[in-house]
This record gives sequence, C-alpha cells and structure tokens, in this order.
Amino acid sequence: MPERNDSARLTRRRFVGGVGSAGAAALLAGCSNDSGGSSDGSGSGGSAQSTDDETSTPISADITLSGWAANNEESALLQNLVSEFESSHDGISVDYNPIQSEYKQKIKTQLGAGNAPDAFYVDSSYFPSFADAGVLLSMESIANSESFNIEDFFQPLLDAFRFDGTLYGIPKDFSTLGLFHNTAMFEEASVEPPETWSDLEDALSALKDNVSDESFQAPMIEYANGRSWWAFLYQNGGQVLSDDGSEAVFASDAGVEALEYLVGLKQDGLLAVPSDLGAGWHGAALASREVGVAILGPWGLPFVEEYEDDPSINEDVDVAHLPTPSDGQKATIAYTVSYSASAQTDSPAATRELISSLTNDEGMASWARKGLALSARKSHADLEYYQNHPRRKTLLEAGEWSHPFSFGPNSEAIVNRVRPQLEAAILGEKSPSDALSTAQESINSEVL
Repeated sequence: MPERNDSARLTRRRFVGGVGSAGAAALLAGCSNDSGGSSDGSGSGGSAQSTDDETSTPISADITLSGWAANNEESALLQNLVSEFESSHDGISVDYNPIQSEYKQKIKTQLGAGNAPDAFYVDSSYFPSFADAGVLLSMESIANSESFNIEDFFQPLLDAFRFDGTLYGIPKDFSTLGLFHNTAMFEEASVEPPETWSDLEDALSALKDNVSDESFQAPMIEYANGRSWWAFLYQNGGQVLSDDGSEAVFASDAGVEALEYLVGLKQDGLLAVPSDLGAGWHGAALASREVGVAILGPWGLPFVEEYEDDPSINEDVDVAHLPTPSDGQKATIAYTVSYSASAQTDSPAATRELISSLTNDEGMASWARKGLALSARKSHADLEYYQNHPRRKTLLEAGEWSHPFSFGPNSEAIVNRVRPQLEAAILGEKSPSDALSTAQESINSEVL
C-alpha cells in the first residue's frame, strides 16, 4: 500500500478513537496483504484485477453483510436478494445482519477492532472519513468489468464514493430533493409549477391569497436549518468548498443571495418552519394540507400514498424539479449510500461479487421496484416501474445534476457548523451574510 503522510496517519488514529492499541493494530494490518488479497489491488489501494478475472474460477467463502434497516420491508427485500445471490453462487454463503441503532459508530468501532462485516452500507456524508482512514476495499475491479456497465450510473453518485481517484463504494441507491406541490391548491390559485425562484415566490404569494382550504396555514414549509439552501447555493453558482477542498467558500455572493432568498420567503409569510405549524415535517404538512409546497425527497411519497386521514391527498400531490435562479443552473442535493467493503476482509473476491450482484442492472432494478429509494442507474428511468410512478421518475432524473451531500473527510464538522447559522438567519437572529461568514470562519480556522 502506498506510504501515508503524517496527517493521514493522524486521521486514522482519530478514526480508531477509543478502540485501543489492539484495535489499532488490527486496523493497520488491513494495509497489508491478507489471505485473499495481493499487491495488485485486493487491499484498499492500488489497481485491482477485474471482477471477470476474479470469478473465472469458482469462489468459496462465508461472508457477512450489514447495513441499517430503515424498516422491516427493506430488511426483507435485502434478505431476498441475498438468498437469490446464494442460489446462483453455490460456494458463497452470506450472513446478513442489519444494525438497528447507532450504525455509524458501531461500524467505525468494528473497522477499528478488525471485526467489521465484509460488506456494509456507507453513507456519502461520512464516506470520505472512512476512505481517508484506509479501511475500505477498492471497488475498481467491479468498475472495470464491461458486463457491469459502470457508465450507467449517475456520475455525481460515483464521484461521491471516490477518494484520491479510487472507487471505494458502489452506489446502492439515492434520493434527491424535488418540489412537492398540491395541484388542487395550485389550480385554485391559478398557478403552474414554478421554473425559477421568481416564479416560486409568485406562486407562493398566489397560494397565500387564494387557497380556501381551512387546513391551510402557510404556502410552504422548510426546516429552520434551511435544508434547501444547499441546493440553492449550487444553483446560484456557489460551492461549499474550494476546488482543492482546502477552505470553505460558501459565504460568497452566491451563498448569501441563496440564503437571502429563503429568509425573504420567511419574512414575507410565504414560508413556515415546523414550529409554526401543527405538522413536524414536510410530508405531514403536505398530507394534512397545512401547506401547498415542500422541498422534499422520495421518502415523503410513502407517507402521502398511505395517509389514512385523507386518502385523496395522494391524487393532489405532484413533484416537479426544483426552480432555479433566472441566470442559474439546475442543481439539487443527493443523499446516497454505497455498498462498500472492509479492507481487512478475508474474502475480497466473494465480497466484490456480492456487491456487484446487488448493484448490477438486475439487482438494482429489483431494489428500485420497491420504491424505497431511487435506482442509481440512469437507464432505469425507462423501467416500467418508473413509467408507472412519474413522481419518482422526476426525482430520479435529477440525479444527473445532483450534488451529493458530502464535503470531504470533515463533512460532519462542516455541516454541524453551518446548520446553526442557517437557522439563526432564517429565524431572523442574524443577517444571512453574518451567519454564513461566522460559519465559514469557524470552519476555516477550526476544521480545515
């Protein structure tokens, strides 16, 4: 494995945390070749041989798979996919054990102690810190397999799981933010789905003046910490970090203008935060008809589809792409998760084969048809499932211009410093410029 510089070794010590010297030794052992690895890339670095080459001879291994379980349906589906994999791979047995709580910390501790599952989920928000610690197995052999067709994946999602030019995860699925809106309210207010920020402001004003539903309380809902600001920042030509990742740059004119836009909606009574409403989140506010607009992801659709208090709401809610500044660009935020593998696995070939099977064309299509999240493959927009579920197809299409919610190895520290300042601005406690400058200065002096 290539020699790591002092800062990388320090990062690894931070990653191991309280695991202790034995755990640290096990983690460092992952950098050397194991019984299933070689210097050609079976470890966490280097160029890997292709999956086709790895599977040219039968593989025999007992491997483990873990992830969090969003619900029982997700666990059951993944178990079915694993069973299908075992049926077609006689020599490979997979033990699927989801982690029910504190997933990130438990996986982190297991990786440090040397007893992590062979394959597991990694969220893009903390992927860079895992990759920087050298605990993940390269997935380049899967990417290099022609039959896998890595080019079918949305490029931003692949980029979310690259580190120093190497792919360490295959996107499992993703979610984007779209403009959920009540079509009945839009019709009553005589407005169309907005295409620009100005259009959105006009539409919200029309809703405020014309909607007669007695449940209606505000045109739009947004969290006080301004989740949509991140998308608006990119739309307005801004970015969170400099190109080399060495400094935060979001307190630019583009960032301030994006936050001023959100703050203006709040000040004009066009946007409410959950504490202003009876509903605690976007899906509930839409379903109860308290609002007519919410910037939300596909996780909101099952709630609307299954809302028992008012089943007709499902027919009234549609999804459009996010409006953009008149001189801006399409952009949204993507929340994505990979299948990744431990660099210390004793069975890299079998583990890669499992990940390849779960994310190939057929495997990902099976996952997508459950509607739990979106397929990471572009071609799946043509699946009959998405043709029959146009709202999810709209959210899928936005993968092309999405920006994963991930900002390098210090992503968590960055987000934790930005969110309170966004909230201070939206609640009127600080100006947008002061709020973003405060967060940016804190990140550049304390984090980067």
